[in-house]
Amino acid sequence: MRAVRPGRWNLMPVPGDGTALLLCLPYSGVGATSYRRWPKTVGGMTVCALQPPGRENRLREPRPATHREFAASLADFVRELGDRPYAFFGHCGAVPYALETTRYLAEHGDPLPLWILASSWGAPDNGLYGRLNFVDLDGHDFVAEIVSMAGQMGSTLLPEMASLGAEILRHDQVVQRPYRYPPGHLIEVPVTVIGWTHDEVVPPGEVFPGWERVAGRLERHTLPGSHFEFLRCPEELQELIAGMPVSTARPGRSAV
Repeated sequence: MRAVRPGRWNLMPVPGDGTALLLCLPYSGVGATSYRRWPKTVGGMTVCALQPPGRENRLREPRPATHREFAASLADFVRELGDRPYAFFGHCGAVPYALETTRYLAEHGDPLPLWILASSWGAPDNGLYGRLNFVDLDGHDFVAEIVSMAGQMGSTLLPEMASLGAEILRHDQVVQRPYRYPPGHLIEVPVTVIGWTHDEVVPPGEVFPGWERVAGRLERHTLPGSHFEFLRCPEELQELIAGMPVSTARPGRSAV
């Protein structure tokens, strides 16, 4: 399998060693560097942190206005991978983007992910989760929000960077608000749902109920930690990923 040089969606080169890729979608308001504390490989999979348009090194590009627009753009990168097996990891607000991209790929006959690892997000046909998806978009202090978020990620932001991050975070909430997962649509690939024991944003009690309506092949796991524990890819998460099935065959359309 051929290597993929650093590009718009991948900050780091994708080696041509044939290993499966774990495509990690960024959390709301931040970009690919939020995965900087993750190891280069997890469970034999190469970690590939994705960089959507309008963030970090792609700041001057227009941000996707809908999940569908996001999916169409990411699908182009997936096609570059050719026969390379891959899976999606998404945390909280990133989960709907993983689901919509998978649905888009299935509709266009493109290779599908081996599975989706959905962290801190409830059944998608129920609506939205997390406090930020319900705040007043015009009155909320998104600067304070992004500063607090950066602190959770171990970073300190300069005022101008905090303002920029707040703008991106608000945009993400604007895009997220109208999105609804199609009722009755079964996810085309296996889904593993993760809840975190001390998650104050989307508690486990909100994460697990209802996924069986949309995921024909489903696992549920509770891991120790708070909402931002995923940022350091703790040992428990690495062990879970290492136990996920990885095929060297071309990922194709899956029937649920």
